Amino acid sequence: MPAGHILRSTPPGSNVVNTLFFGIVAGLTAAFFSSVSYLVSRHHGTREKHASRRLLIFAHVLMGFICGTAAWSTYSADTLLSDIWHWSIWLPCVVSTGTYLFGTSAVFRVLTRADASRLSPLLGLKIIALGLIVSLVFGQTLSIEQWFAVMLCAAAAILLQQGGSGLPVQSLILLSCGCICFAIADLGIVEMINAIQTRLPLSRFSAGCLALLLTYVFIGLIVSPLTLFEYARQPCPTIRDWRAAAEYSAAWLLAMFGLYACIGYVGVILSTILQSTRGIMSVILGAILSGQGWHQLESQVDRHVLVRRLIAAVCMTTAVALYVVSNHNSYEIENKRVFFSSPMSDNLMGIFDAEDVKGE
Repeated sequence: MPAGHILRSTPPGSNVVNTLFFGIVAGLTAAFFSSVSYLVSRHHGTREKHASRRLLIFAHVLMGFICGTAAWSTYSADTLLSDIWHWSIWLPCVVSTGTYLFGTSAVFRVLTRADASRLSPLLGLKIIALGLIVSLVFGQTLSIEQWFAVMLCAAAAILLQQGGSGLPVQSLILLSCGCICFAIADLGIVEMINAIQTRLPLSRFSAGCLALLLTYVFIGLIVSPLTLFEYARQPCPTIRDWRAAAEYSAAWLLAMFGLYACIGYVGVILSTILQSTRGIMSVILGAILSGQGWHQLESQVDRHVLVRRLIAAVCMTTAVALYVVSNHNSYEIENKRVFFSSPMSDNLMGIFDAEDVKGE
């Protein structure tokens, strides 16, 4: 693939090698902290009965505050106080918020029952959900390569479920529903960004950043009243609950920062592929933690199960790479919008147009 298709832009005074290097580092950093966020959720969500729910609520309150501060310091007052207030922006935001919260709740719930190294690779199942939605609902014709990616994704999930290395059936169904919700949230974010660009003179990248910040602010406002209900429950939340939320928020926002830095350096295609390596990283981190005796985080498994998980994670990453690359090629042929992945579900689906993918 030509460099122009990989590199989104080259900062003044830097060469292509440096740009590619920093982009790869940023992308792998994003994948690493994404994997860490699952481990944090697993660690704190299994402490007690209410811990997982409180982590979900408190973390999004904190992230809403942080994203609100970032939005206010980055965008003009006119943009935030007048230009964005239109139903075409907020209707898809509401759809994305609802489906994202359900999907994230599903992930948190599964993490109370299963290791992060068993869950993270299976998040690639969103490729199947996305393929079916854009094909059946939107009538977009998938290429042979994309259908192969969908089948490879399904095969990886089957491999992961064999030999006691996968999820219980109930958890797998719950996670599959979560992946469907993430796919719908991605499509909602696409419409939100389209609406922002219609009303504001922003680039696709800037509109995507604004949509991300506004969505997390909106989520924070929605879940904030739930903190009152948590304090009315027994046992009452403690500083430990807020510390857990801060740890998760830090890991997740660092993943988002790395993801957008990666996009800025190397564009969407390579960013999406690098981010999908979180499944591989989760398996490796799980093996390290298990080997160090952290069995409450990662159960000890034999070498055959570990190898099976790693192969499945590599297959998922390969499926994502094949899907996004073939999707980019079909854009150039058919002049359609590219469906990648969204930061709502820690990927990048459908946010950027071909001009963002190819670079300037």
